Amino acid sequence: IVELTEENLNENNIELQELLADGGYSSGEALAYLHQKNINAYIPNFGQYKPEREGFTFHKEENYYQCTKP
Repeated sequence: IVELTEENLNENNIELQELLADGGYSSGEALAYLHQKNINAYIPNFGQYKPEREGFTFHKEENYYQCTKP
């Protein structure tokens, strides 16, 4: 679908930079593909997503998680 959309937009000299999709398209494979193509994707994670994980601390300034469990 992304490739078809890009082709249609390219016919009018429009570059695909952002994409919005429903949670049915949320997968690691899809997000990796879009990341590789430098397309900002706005796709909600499906029900198993947890914004916080016990035993991990997020360091916002450096943009990484640290495991705090022994």
